[in-house]
Amino acid sequence: MRAMIVYGRALDHNNKQLYKACKRLGGKPILARIMDMSAYVGRDGSRFWHGDKKLGHVDLCFLRSLGPGSFEQVTKRVSMMEHLELSGTFVVNSTQAYLRARNKYSAMYILAGAGLPIPSTTITEMAHWAYRASRGFKGVVYKPIMGSLGFGSMKFDNADLAFNAYTALERLGQPLYVQEYVAKPGHDIRAFVLGERVIASIYRVAQPTEWKTNVAQGAQAKSIQLPSKLERLAVKAVKTLGLLYAGVDILQDEKKAVVLEVNGSPSWQGLRKAATVDVAEELVEHVVECMKR
Repeated sequence: MRAMIVYGRALDHNNKQLYKACKRLGGKPILARIMDMSAYVGRDGSRFWHGDKKLGHVDLCFLRSLGPGSFEQVTKRVSMMEHLELSGTFVVNSTQAYLRARNKYSAMYILAGAGLPIPSTTITEMAHWAYRASRGFKGVVYKPIMGSLGFGSMKFDNADLAFNAYTALERLGQPLYVQEYVAKPGHDIRAFVLGERVIASIYRVAQPTEWKTNVAQGAQAKSIQLPSKLERLAVKAVKTLGLLYAGVDILQDEKKAVVLEVNGSPSWQGLRKAATVDVAEELVEHVVECMKR
Protein backbone atom coordinates (compact mmCIF):
# COMPACT_ATOMS: atom_id res chain seq x y z
CA MET A 1 0.00 0.00 0.00
CA ARG A 2 1.37 3.39 -0.97
CA ALA A 3 0.80 6.07 1.66
CA MET A 4 1.43 9.81 1.71
CA ILE A 5 1.43 12.42 4.48
CA VAL A 6 0.58 15.92 3.26
CA TYR A 7 1.82 18.70 5.52
CA GLY A 8 2.09 22.48 5.50
CA ARG A 9 5.08 24.76 5.98
CA ALA A 10 7.26 22.34 7.95
CA LEU A 11 7.36 18.80 9.32
CA ASP A 12 6.41 18.26 12.95
CA HIS A 13 6.56 15.30 15.34
CA ASN A 14 3.05 14.17 14.39
CA ASN A 15 3.95 13.89 10.71
CA LYS A 16 7.19 12.04 11.48
CA GLN A 17 5.37 9.54 13.71
CA LEU A 18 2.74 8.99 11.00
CA TYR A 19 5.55 8.37 8.51
CA LYS A 20 7.07 5.67 10.75
CA ALA A 21 3.67 4.06 11.31
CA CYS A 22 2.94 4.05 7.57
CA LYS A 23 6.29 2.38 6.82
CA ARG A 24 4.95 -0.77 8.44
CA LEU A 25 2.37 -1.00 5.66
CA GLY A 26 5.14 -1.81 3.21
CA GLY A 27 6.88 0.42 0.73
CA LYS A 28 8.22 3.88 1.43
CA PRO A 29 5.66 6.52 2.46
CA ILE A 30 5.80 9.95 0.86
CA LEU A 31 6.18 13.13 2.89
CA ALA A 32 4.71 15.88 0.70
CA ARG A 33 4.71 19.59 1.42
CA ILE A 34 1.39 20.72 -0.03
CA MET A 35 2.73 23.91 -1.62
CA ASP A 36 5.18 21.76 -3.62
CA MET A 37 2.43 19.64 -5.19
CA SER A 38 1.26 20.00 -8.79
CA ALA A 39 -1.36 18.27 -10.91
CA TYR A 40 -2.47 17.74 -14.49
CA VAL A 41 -6.00 16.92 -15.67
CA GLY A 42 -7.04 16.24 -19.25
CA ARG A 43 -8.93 13.83 -21.47
CA ASP A 44 -6.08 11.37 -20.98
CA GLY A 45 -6.54 11.32 -17.20
CA SER A 46 -5.02 12.89 -14.10
CA ARG A 47 -1.45 13.02 -12.86
CA PHE A 48 0.19 14.42 -9.73
CA TRP A 49 3.70 15.54 -8.76
CA HIS A 50 5.54 16.42 -5.60
CA GLY A 51 8.31 18.76 -6.64
CA ASP A 52 9.74 17.23 -9.83
CA LYS A 53 8.78 13.67 -8.89
CA LYS A 54 5.71 12.11 -10.45
CA LEU A 55 3.62 10.46 -7.73
CA GLY A 56 1.79 7.71 -9.54
CA HIS A 57 -1.16 6.16 -7.69
CA VAL A 58 -1.40 6.85 -3.96
CA ASP A 59 -3.68 4.52 -1.98
CA LEU A 60 -3.83 6.49 1.28
CA CYS A 61 -3.21 10.16 2.08
CA PHE A 62 -3.22 11.80 5.49
CA LEU A 63 -4.20 15.46 5.06
CA ARG A 64 -2.48 17.20 7.96
CA SER A 65 -2.37 20.82 6.81
CA LEU A 66 -3.20 23.10 3.89
CA GLY A 67 -0.38 25.45 4.91
CA PRO A 68 -0.35 29.26 4.94
CA GLY A 69 -1.04 31.26 1.81
CA SER A 70 -3.32 33.56 -0.13
CA PHE A 71 -6.96 32.74 -0.81
CA GLU A 72 -5.98 31.60 -4.31
CA GLN A 73 -3.16 29.38 -3.04
CA VAL A 74 -5.35 27.71 -0.41
CA THR A 75 -8.14 27.28 -2.99
CA LYS A 76 -5.68 25.47 -5.28
CA ARG A 77 -4.60 23.18 -2.44
CA VAL A 78 -8.17 22.36 -1.44
CA SER A 79 -9.08 21.54 -5.05
CA MET A 80 -5.96 19.43 -5.46
CA MET A 81 -6.85 17.32 -2.42
CA GLU A 82 -10.38 16.84 -3.80
CA HIS A 83 -8.85 15.97 -7.18
CA LEU A 84 -6.69 13.36 -5.44
CA GLU A 85 -9.79 11.89 -3.75
CA LEU A 86 -11.71 11.72 -7.03
CA SER A 87 -8.72 9.96 -8.58
CA GLY A 88 -9.11 7.09 -6.12
CA THR A 89 -6.96 8.05 -3.12
CA PHE A 90 -8.44 7.51 0.34
CA VAL A 91 -7.88 10.89 2.04
CA VAL A 92 -8.04 11.18 5.83
CA ASN A 93 -9.66 13.29 6.99
CA SER A 94 -11.60 13.87 3.80
CA THR A 95 -11.06 17.31 2.31
CA GLN A 96 -14.57 18.61 2.97
CA ALA A 97 -14.72 17.21 6.51
CA TYR A 98 -11.29 18.70 7.23
CA LEU A 99 -12.49 22.10 6.01
CA ARG A 100 -15.70 21.95 8.08
CA ALA A 101 -13.65 21.41 11.22
CA ARG A 102 -10.83 23.81 10.26
CA ASN A 103 -13.31 26.66 9.86
CA LYS A 104 -14.44 27.38 13.42
CA TYR A 105 -17.58 29.16 12.23
CA SER A 106 -18.85 26.27 10.10
CA ALA A 107 -17.97 23.76 12.82
CA MET A 108 -20.05 25.68 15.37
CA TYR A 109 -23.22 25.98 13.29
CA ILE A 110 -23.04 22.33 12.21
CA LEU A 111 -22.55 21.15 15.80
CA ALA A 112 -25.33 23.42 17.06
CA GLY A 113 -27.65 22.19 14.31
CA ALA A 114 -27.10 18.63 15.56
CA GLY A 115 -28.07 19.66 19.08
CA LEU A 116 -24.59 19.64 20.59
CA PRO A 117 -23.80 22.23 23.31
CA ILE A 118 -21.47 25.04 22.20
CA PRO A 119 -20.50 28.49 23.53
CA SER A 120 -22.58 31.45 22.30
CA THR A 121 -20.81 32.69 19.18
CA THR A 122 -21.01 35.78 16.96
CA ILE A 123 -19.36 36.14 13.55
CA THR A 124 -19.15 39.48 11.73
CA GLU A 125 -16.82 41.78 9.80
CA MET A 126 -17.99 44.92 11.62
CA ALA A 127 -16.23 46.08 14.78
CA HIS A 128 -19.33 47.79 16.19
CA TRP A 129 -21.33 44.58 15.77
CA ALA A 130 -18.69 42.51 17.58
CA TYR A 131 -18.65 45.18 20.30
CA ARG A 132 -22.42 44.91 20.69
CA ALA A 133 -22.11 41.12 21.12
CA SER A 134 -19.26 41.50 23.61
CA ARG A 135 -21.29 43.76 25.86
CA GLY A 136 -23.70 40.90 26.44
CA PHE A 137 -20.98 38.65 27.87
CA LYS A 138 -19.11 38.84 31.18
CA GLY A 139 -16.00 37.77 29.29
CA VAL A 140 -15.36 37.37 25.58
CA VAL A 141 -12.80 35.56 23.44
CA TYR A 142 -11.73 36.53 19.93
CA LYS A 143 -10.32 33.68 17.82
CA PRO A 144 -8.93 33.66 14.28
CA ILE A 145 -11.55 31.81 12.27
CA MET A 146 -8.92 29.46 10.79
CA GLY A 147 -6.46 29.57 13.69
CA SER A 148 -4.92 26.67 15.60
CA LEU A 149 -2.93 25.92 18.76
CA GLY A 150 -4.44 28.96 20.45
CA PHE A 151 -2.22 31.40 18.55
CA GLY A 152 -3.86 34.78 17.99
CA SER A 153 -6.73 34.16 20.42
CA MET A 154 -7.45 37.01 22.82
CA LYS A 155 -9.60 37.19 25.96
CA PHE A 156 -11.27 40.41 27.10
CA ASP A 157 -13.09 41.21 30.32
CA ASN A 158 -13.84 44.75 29.13
CA ALA A 159 -15.94 45.34 25.98
CA ASP A 160 -14.30 48.72 25.30
CA LEU A 161 -10.83 47.20 25.26
CA ALA A 162 -12.17 44.50 22.97
CA PHE A 163 -13.58 47.19 20.64
CA ASN A 164 -10.09 48.66 20.12
CA ALA A 165 -8.82 45.25 18.99
CA TYR A 166 -11.88 44.68 16.79
CA THR A 167 -11.35 48.02 15.05
CA ALA A 168 -7.73 47.16 14.25
CA LEU A 169 -8.73 43.71 12.98
CA GLU A 170 -11.51 45.20 10.83
CA ARG A 171 -8.98 47.51 9.18
CA LEU A 172 -6.84 44.45 8.37
CA GLY A 173 -9.82 42.76 6.71
CA GLN A 174 -10.11 40.03 9.34
CA PRO A 175 -13.50 38.49 10.19
CA LEU A 176 -14.40 38.82 13.86
CA TYR A 177 -15.21 35.48 15.45
CA VAL A 178 -16.31 36.25 19.00
CA GLN A 179 -17.33 33.73 21.66
CA GLU A 180 -18.68 34.02 25.15
CA TYR A 181 -15.88 33.12 27.54
CA VAL A 182 -16.89 30.04 29.49
CA ALA A 183 -14.99 30.01 32.79
CA LYS A 184 -12.67 27.01 33.09
CA PRO A 185 -11.88 25.23 36.36
CA GLY A 186 -8.19 25.60 35.54
CA HIS A 187 -8.39 23.00 32.78
CA ASP A 188 -10.39 21.65 29.87
CA ILE A 189 -10.55 18.22 28.25
CA ARG A 190 -9.02 16.96 25.02
CA ALA A 191 -10.57 13.71 23.83
CA PHE A 192 -8.93 11.92 20.91
CA VAL A 193 -11.66 10.23 18.90
CA LEU A 194 -10.90 7.47 16.41
CA GLY A 195 -13.96 6.16 14.60
CA GLU A 196 -16.58 5.20 17.18
CA ARG A 197 -14.40 5.45 20.29
CA VAL A 198 -12.22 7.71 22.39
CA ILE A 199 -8.77 6.11 22.45
CA ALA A 200 -7.37 8.50 25.07
CA SER A 201 -8.22 11.73 26.83
CA ILE A 202 -6.42 14.28 28.96
CA TYR A 203 -6.96 17.30 31.12
CA ARG A 204 -5.12 20.27 29.64
CA VAL A 205 -4.10 22.23 32.72
CA ALA A 206 -3.38 25.93 32.18
CA GLN A 207 -0.31 27.60 33.58
CA PRO A 208 -0.93 29.82 36.66
CA THR A 209 -2.46 33.20 35.63
CA GLU A 210 -2.90 31.87 32.06
CA TRP A 211 -6.33 31.24 30.52
CA LYS A 212 -5.23 29.23 27.48
CA THR A 213 -5.10 25.45 27.87
CA ASN A 214 -3.28 24.62 24.64
CA VAL A 215 -0.33 22.30 25.24
CA ALA A 216 1.54 24.25 22.54
CA GLN A 217 1.18 27.32 24.78
CA GLY A 218 2.61 25.67 27.88
CA ALA A 219 -0.38 23.85 29.39
CA GLN A 220 0.29 20.54 31.14
CA ALA A 221 -1.34 17.28 30.06
CA LYS A 222 -2.79 14.85 32.60
CA SER A 223 -4.30 11.52 31.57
CA ILE A 224 -7.93 10.93 32.61
CA GLN A 225 -10.67 8.36 32.19
CA LEU A 226 -13.46 10.18 30.41
CA PRO A 227 -17.01 9.60 31.74
CA SER A 228 -19.19 7.71 29.26
CA LYS A 229 -21.48 10.72 28.82
CA LEU A 230 -18.58 12.87 27.63
CA GLU A 231 -17.26 10.04 25.45
CA ARG A 232 -20.60 9.95 23.65
CA LEU A 233 -20.52 13.74 23.27
CA ALA A 234 -17.03 13.67 21.76
CA VAL A 235 -17.85 10.83 19.34
CA LYS A 236 -21.06 12.54 18.24
CA ALA A 237 -19.19 15.79 17.53
CA VAL A 238 -16.68 13.98 15.31
CA LYS A 239 -19.36 12.02 13.45
CA THR A 240 -21.48 15.17 12.97
CA LEU A 241 -18.60 16.85 11.13
CA GLY A 242 -17.96 13.74 9.02
CA LEU A 243 -14.47 13.15 10.43
CA LEU A 244 -12.74 9.81 10.81
CA TYR A 245 -10.57 11.05 13.66
CA ALA A 246 -10.26 14.30 15.61
CA GLY A 247 -9.29 15.97 18.84
CA VAL A 248 -12.38 17.28 20.64
CA ASP A 249 -11.99 20.05 23.21
CA ILE A 250 -14.64 19.94 25.92
CA LEU A 251 -15.20 22.18 28.90
CA GLN A 252 -17.13 20.80 31.83
CA ASP A 253 -18.07 22.59 35.02
CA GLU A 254 -20.54 21.63 37.73
CA LYS A 255 -23.53 22.61 35.59
CA LYS A 256 -22.79 21.75 31.97
CA ALA A 257 -20.42 20.54 29.29
CA VAL A 258 -19.76 22.42 26.05
CA VAL A 259 -17.79 21.54 22.92
CA LEU A 260 -15.23 24.29 22.45
CA GLU A 261 -13.60 23.06 19.24
CA VAL A 262 -13.09 20.00 17.05
CA ASN A 263 -9.65 19.69 15.46
CA GLY A 264 -9.55 17.63 12.27
CA SER A 265 -5.74 17.43 12.21
CA PRO A 266 -4.88 17.40 15.92
CA SER A 267 -1.46 17.26 17.48
CA TRP A 268 -1.17 14.34 19.86
CA GLN A 269 2.18 14.97 21.54
CA GLY A 270 0.75 16.01 24.91
CA LEU A 271 -1.72 13.15 24.85
CA ARG A 272 0.95 10.64 23.79
CA LYS A 273 3.17 11.54 26.75
CA ALA A 274 0.41 11.69 29.36
CA ALA A 275 -1.67 8.72 28.22
CA THR A 276 1.21 6.63 26.77
CA VAL A 277 -0.80 5.78 23.66
CA ASP A 278 0.87 5.32 20.29
CA VAL A 279 -1.64 7.50 18.48
CA ALA A 280 0.01 7.33 15.06
CA GLU A 281 0.09 3.52 15.14
CA GLU A 282 -3.55 3.23 16.19
CA LEU A 283 -4.61 5.81 13.61
CA VAL A 284 -2.91 4.03 10.73
CA GLU A 285 -4.26 0.63 11.79
CA HIS A 286 -7.80 1.99 12.02
CA VAL A 287 -7.64 3.72 8.63
CA VAL A 288 -6.35 0.56 6.93
CA GLU A 289 -9.27 -1.41 8.43
CA CYS A 290 -11.70 1.24 7.12
CA MET A 291 -10.21 0.92 3.63
CA LYS A 292 -10.89 -2.84 3.65
CA ARG A 293 -14.61 -2.39 4.25
